[in-house]
Amino acid sequence: MTMLVMGAVCIGFASVIGGATGFGAALMATPAMLMVGFDVPEVVFVNLVAGLVTRLNMAYQLRNQINWRRVALLGGGSLPGAWLGAVTLNMLPEQYLKPAAGALVMLCGIAMTLPVRTTTPRNPPAAAQALTGVVGGYLATTTSLNGPPPVLLLMRARVPPLSFIADLAGYFIAANITAVGILWIRDEITESMIWPRLPIFVVAAVVGNLVGLSIARRLPAEVFRTAVIVLVIAAGAVTLAAG
Repeated sequence: MTMLVMGAVCIGFASVIGGATGFGAALMATPAMLMVGFDVPEVVFVNLVAGLVTRLNMAYQLRNQINWRRVALLGGGSLPGAWLGAVTLNMLPEQYLKPAAGALVMLCGIAMTLPVRTTTPRNPPAAAQALTGVVGGYLATTTSLNGPPPVLLLMRARVPPLSFIADLAGYFIAANITAVGILWIRDEITESMIWPRLPIFVVAAVVGNLVGLSIARRLPAEVFRTAVIVLVIAAGAVTLAAG
């Protein structure tokens, strides 16, 4: 019971941050749940399902802000990446996988601080969007940390906050469905991961996400950008340490 409550608190708090910035729920929930005592496969599965459910609601609310072509390229790219991640998951020692993921996340955060040539929004090249989806898909099935690659891409493109959140919501829906489906096909999901914990975790995620989204609507663009960068670097550091 204690682990169940602690897990719900971790997911709920992380989802507030995810709702406010458009991502980050898995980044914050993963190290917290690992420290509470959950196993990596369950943490990955819970994060993917919670992210999918919360992003469905978010995408509906922000549907007029979504760039569907960009979402299609990012989501489509996640398919081969997720499959490759699932295939190689059991080949990668867990004690090295988490620190490597944490270091990658931190590098993404640092890259966001680098100067951008223009301050006006632009659309990244199609090839860059598809490749970003591949990297995100790979991270989805290995660590559930599939947010930093598209976040870096959209931040460098200076996408406005609500469009940023909307596009990420569409991406997460596509990428998480793909990742969960592949894990299911490969028998990586057990019955104990689904009941009784998953429904409680999903409810906590939905409530936290609604609170976070109400915060996002009030954040100025520069405050939003700074919050995202700080979150990425901090989450990467925590994941690196937890690994």
